[in-house]
Amino acid sequence: MPPLDSELLFLCALVIAINVVSTLSYAVRIAGVRTGRIAFALSLFNLLVLFSRSSNAILAPLLSKRTEVAIQSTEAPDPWDFRVLLMAAAVGTLIGAALIPTFQRLITRAVERFDRRPSMGALLLTAANPKNWWLAARELTIPAPRNVALFSGTKQLPWFVFLLNVGGIALITCGVFSSLYAGYLVPELRLTAGNLSALVNFLGTILMFALVDPHFSYVSDKVVSGEVSHSYFRAVVIGMTASRFVGCLLSQIILVPGAWVVAWVAEWI
Repeated sequence: MPPLDSELLFLCALVIAINVVSTLSYAVRIAGVRTGRIAFALSLFNLLVLFSRSSNAILAPLLSKRTEVAIQSTEAPDPWDFRVLLMAAAVGTLIGAALIPTFQRLITRAVERFDRRPSMGALLLTAANPKNWWLAARELTIPAPRNVALFSGTKQLPWFVFLLNVGGIALITCGVFSSLYAGYLVPELRLTAGNLSALVNFLGTILMFALVDPHFSYVSDKVVSGEVSHSYFRAVVIGMTASRFVGCLLSQIILVPGAWVVAWVAEWI
């Protein structure tokens, strides 16, 4: 097992941060349902998405350079770095899942604060005030074990949607990594292979935003209208979070086969 150098650890930290933020989107849904302000809650989450995308902007060139250096050193192809980063994605998902109860409370308070004073500037100043950080820390809540029993006892859950979520997360998580690893396999076509990551991410995005997210949004709206119980919605959130974690684990399995497919496509086109 190769040692973890400082650059790889930094990349792992970025991957963890990105997946923590992505997983916390489920907490925003819960806060939106509880306050009846789904659209506004999601707009607050977009602030965190900016952070996630900024991290991605740093991650991509650093990882690409690391791959280029490995190719130029004529080392034998080794997916170790990518497997470590995929494990970091799974760890970030677990951390985000553990923070969902806390984060949904914070978003709920933010929505309520905005209702009292509808000013985004005032809300941001409140969040930036160090005095409020201690109050936020007091909201730290450990996920209740009864939620697992709630999930296992809830009937008619959208299992097919969970399965689609697994596939979409797996493709999005390993898309860039498989494409970069394909650069090891066909170094003369590494630029073509790297650009094919957009195609892999597109397939994952189709699954996520065309099939999974609409159903999740539909359930959220039904909770607000009173057609679906809050307990059912919490069970769906647990299923979405768990399927996201399974998708991160599945990405470990499809990393190398996906790289060979990308390499083949790079040679074919």
